[in-house]
Amino acid sequence: MATSLLRRSSSRSMMKKFLQRASMMAMLLAASVQGATTVQLPGWVCTHPDALFVDGFQGAAAVTRLPSNGSGGATGNSTRTATAAGFGTRTVYAYVPPVYSPTQPMPLVLALHGQAGSQAAADAQAQAVRNAWATVAATQGFIVIAPVASGASGGWIVPGVPDEPSDYAIFAAAIADAEAAWNIDRSRRIGWGFSAGGHVMHDLVLNHYSTQVTIDTFAAYAVSAGALAGLACSGLSSAQCSALVAAAPRRIPVDFHVGNGDPLVTQVLDDSNRFLASGWANTIDTWLTLFVGNHTYSSTHAAQIWTNLCPFQVVP
Repeated sequence: MATSLLRRSSSRSMMKKFLQRASMMAMLLAASVQGATTVQLPGWVCTHPDALFVDGFQGAAAVTRLPSNGSGGATGNSTRTATAAGFGTRTVYAYVPPVYSPTQPMPLVLALHGQAGSQAAADAQAQAVRNAWATVAATQGFIVIAPVASGASGGWIVPGVPDEPSDYAIFAAAIADAEAAWNIDRSRRIGWGFSAGGHVMHDLVLNHYSTQVTIDTFAAYAVSAGALAGLACSGLSSAQCSALVAAAPRRIPVDFHVGNGDPLVTQVLDDSNRFLASGWANTIDTWLTLFVGNHTYSSTHAAQIWTNLCPFQVVP
């Protein structure tokens, strides 16, 4: 079962019933307080990879940007660290395309690998997802960061209660580190996860285990062979899972990729239908790609995901 791949703190199961009741109220409150909005950018932003570097290009100056104004980071592949209070320091692999200029903000992709089996394998898997996305980033103009999972079996450590130290805190630290090192457009952060990393992405977006990384951290997100049942809807009935999706503070664009021979294919198809039933629209703010294959991902999939999600930003 996918949930067995992720290390949970012992308190998470005890908190589950409370969080199931609290999550709906919390999301309604978040919707009224945060008020973040999904914006679709002009088509030239994605079809002309260096458009953001050309002031005045078809009205480029009119595009809202939220620059982090970071500086000092190198281009190409690099190895960085992220530190979270009470949790320690973890490795993060990054890629910055050669066209990067510190004078112009660039989008960011947070890429989460799947269950690896060991700490050494997790390190290798983080580099693998970084490299898969780097192939796309090199031509499309965005920055990639890929943290290494902290669990002893190469899986993600998830929180049991809100703000308990976990890999979720490392995600926040990794994003903050990237935004200090490079000039990142904070309105155009995209989340992606494969397998267990996909479970985590659903959880980050739909639940409130962190005040640092929430649905509004991301303009959009994608899962490759990840399922709601893996974490976000673990312990919930089908109706409760659908209600969780429907109660999201905004219709964040989401992309699903899954192989037709993947053991999770039925769950992913059901998840896609949940979003559609909750108001998302096919090829407008949600996409489903069913490819010929098993439990895997590729740079080709990353390119498809980027094409679908690139036009979106989130603004306060």
